[in-house]
Parts: sequence; C-alpha cells; structure tokens
Amino acid sequence: MRLSRQNVLSATCLLLLAQLEPVVAHRVNLSPGLREVTSAINGKVCATAGGARFTFQNDGRFSYDGLWQSSGSFTLGENAVVVTFDSGLQRSFGISKRDGALYMEQTRVVCTAKD
Repeated sequence: MRLSRQNVLSATCLLLLAQLEPVVAHRVNLSPGLREVTSAINGKVCATAGGARFTFQNDGRFSYDGLWQSSGSFTLGENAVVVTFDSGLQRSFGISKRDGALYMEQTRVVCTAKD
C-alpha cells in the first residue's frame, strides 16, 4: 500500500513538471531586458519581411514607413518600446526574442545600424 502511494505521488509530480517544462523553456527566450532592447533597436532601422521599416533615432525620434508613413518619439522599457505618434496616439509594442530572432509583437524584425 505504501509503495503504491509513492508511485502515485511520483507520477503526479512528473506530470506537473512535464506541463511546466515548455513554459520555462520559452520564458528564457522571450524576456530581453532594457539593456538588450536598447542595444537591439536604439539608433537602428528595423525591417519586416513585408518591407515595413521602423527607424529608431538615437535622439528618441521614431518613424514608420510601411502601409502608411508616420513619425513621433519613442521610449524604451523592459521588453517593450512605447511609441508616441505626432498625432498624440501612444502605442506600446512588446519586444521579444525567439530562437535568436527579434520580434515586435508577433512580427519578426531585422534591425541594422542606421545609414
């Protein structure tokens, strides 16, 4: 009887750990800090596969050239960039890394030094 309880307890623990494993594995790749976000986008042009371009100037200015054109300012935070458009509209974009690639929200971007 005692051995049976130990087996049930062990099996339950293994099931709980198996469910947590994917969450822990993804958490490591998804949480760049302020220093990493700053290094990744400040003073850079970030482009999507579809051709949209986000320019993040060193002086805090921001511009977007894609389906439309827009500009404004930006601030960087933990795992996000907050854009304030010249119109006054403010939008926060989550920044993450997956498999070594940088993402703004769900869109992969490639950032290069501004020309």
